[in-house]
Amino acid sequence: MQLLILRKRIVLLLVLCNIFIAVLIIRLGYVQLREGPFFKNLAREEHFRGVPVAAKRGNIEDCNGNVLAMSVSAETVYAIPAEVRKSGRQEEIAAFLAEVLGMEKDTVLQRITKRTSIEYVKKKIPAETAKAIKNANLPGIGIVEDSTRYYPNGSLAAHILGFTGIDNQGLEGIEFSRDKELTGINGSILTEYGADGIKIPGAEQDFIPPIQGNTVRLTIDKNIQAIAERELAKLMAGQGVNMEGRIPKSASILVMEPSTGRMLAIASVPTFDPNNYQNFPTSSRRIIAIQNGYEPGSTFKIVTLAAALEEKVIKPTETFTDTGAYTVLGKRVRCWKAGGHGTQTMVEVAENSCNPGFIEMGQRLGMDRFYKYLTAFGFGRKTGIEMSGEAKGIIANKKRATALDLATMSIGQTNNVTPIQLLTAVCAVANGGVLMKPQLVQEIVASDGRVLVPFRKQEVGRVISRETSKQVCEILESVVTNGTGRRAFLPGYRVAGKTGTAQKVVDGKYVQGEYVASFVSFAPADNPRIAVLVVIDGVPFYGGVVAGPVVQAVMLDSLKYLGVKPDLSAPLAPKPMYGLEVPPVKEAATVPSVLGYPLEEAEATLKKAGFKVIVEGKGTSVVDQIPHGDAKVEKGSTVILYLGSEAGQPAIAPWILEHMGDPDIAAIEDFSPRIPLSEDARLLE
Repeated sequence: MQLLILRKRIVLLLVLCNIFIAVLIIRLGYVQLREGPFFKNLAREEHFRGVPVAAKRGNIEDCNGNVLAMSVSAETVYAIPAEVRKSGRQEEIAAFLAEVLGMEKDTVLQRITKRTSIEYVKKKIPAETAKAIKNANLPGIGIVEDSTRYYPNGSLAAHILGFTGIDNQGLEGIEFSRDKELTGINGSILTEYGADGIKIPGAEQDFIPPIQGNTVRLTIDKNIQAIAERELAKLMAGQGVNMEGRIPKSASILVMEPSTGRMLAIASVPTFDPNNYQNFPTSSRRIIAIQNGYEPGSTFKIVTLAAALEEKVIKPTETFTDTGAYTVLGKRVRCWKAGGHGTQTMVEVAENSCNPGFIEMGQRLGMDRFYKYLTAFGFGRKTGIEMSGEAKGIIANKKRATALDLATMSIGQTNNVTPIQLLTAVCAVANGGVLMKPQLVQEIVASDGRVLVPFRKQEVGRVISRETSKQVCEILESVVTNGTGRRAFLPGYRVAGKTGTAQKVVDGKYVQGEYVASFVSFAPADNPRIAVLVVIDGVPFYGGVVAGPVVQAVMLDSLKYLGVKPDLSAPLAPKPMYGLEVPPVKEAATVPSVLGYPLEEAEATLKKAGFKVIVEGKGTSVVDQIPHGDAKVEKGSTVILYLGSEAGQPAIAPWILEHMGDPDIAAIEDFSPRIPLSEDARLLE
């Protein structure tokens, strides 16, 4: 009996042992087959240390593939502290590196002896310095390939591009907003080390190559951007037309494609060079076109006119009698023209930028409908453009606004808007009535050429009908041809536009004699290809006088660059102009450019080409001409040459002298001193 029991115990023990062995085999098999790679990698990580190899950031390009930002090769010094300490040469190594790298010895010594597996000594060093370190053959010190950001066009589009930090991380602009797409995947150099942290002699090495980041292709056109920045450079050099050598505090030019919302140019001054942004004041990096608000003045009348026509509270052919002022709640808002314009059609109200006429439009709309369009056109909220720090402007509180506030808002005062808001709204009028989201990124392209994110225009919503849009475009074309917007006139092109002047706010108060001058324009008026807004801050001159010529220059060169051919049916001169009668074009001829020519040579060149010449201003050389060079006009037409004054300053064009009074200024002066909206608690939310 005892023997039987003993046998059973032995059998049970054997069974248990077999079960244990089976479980052990199964577990070992599981670990080997299923988790083997994990533990292998873990062991490998204990023995292998990787020196990171930085991936190059993707390029930033313009819409035509021109590189605006790129990564170029650089080199970085690193240390393996365990090897440095084992060598016993810490002091010697630190002294050498400090000398060639231009660093403090104590700082270098601290880094190369730090209790870490790997430590960077200095990033992005010159090639000559890297070569000297390699040749020194210092124990525990190595060089690894790195990259640094380079902007081949210097300050061109600096506010759009932004810049990167020491670790190639995006800090501002597109570099910041698209950092994820631009940043690549770092690689590594893996080297086998012993348990003491020292590299094993003759050990194997693995190289994991980095993957470059994606390319961000912008909607910006490098050439149009350069045209805009050229004109801003003239302003900041004291060469602005009619500026009398004065330099503005700041200025911006925006160019947009009305049909899609694509931004072709966003330029602001002061500016900076992203290659060495540290050498410029922080204020120079402010994106004025996106972050600054101002009272738009008469440029806003485009919105008032569009709303009034859409709601059918006015008809273009109906008449309005301007007696010189419009009285609201006992306050008189003067017309810029003494005694008023008398009886005029609503088209003529727009041509003359008649304040009482536009106030009448606003009063007929009423508060509810006016605010409806104010909101629909995007004022009081961000446009959503892909740039950091966008302001949303300041709109008067509807509940607290009075009929007088409605009157001043109708002519572009009281409310605070940003340049990008205004241009976007005007583009909605120009493109058939649809508000578009302004966009900066055309597409995201992988390193292998695949388009990862294609461009898609984004419609915010319809704000006016196509019929109203067509009406407003025709009226604004008439403003340029026959009215106060003639400073943007281009012979041979159908141009629509509007001037504006806003009073400056300093220390919470409006100041006299200093303005924000602006001009907005689009062309061709019947099928707009581009829209241009110029805003010049801190000048003693009215919008059309100083901003109009800038718009004219940007518009002409951009249209020529884009291949928009002149329309032979378009007028060759604004009306009226010196009493000249311009007959229909019979034979077209190209006007030679004589800018910068001495007067005698300019006259001889033009007469030889079959043109007549009229000279305006004083001086010896040509500073401007109408029509501009390369314009197609009728053979035998008259070319007007503008000479610099004896002091070397441009002369004011004759038709500008006819309209030196400014509609915005006349109204402003009536209400001074006024309280800026930002300081007026009565009108704020």
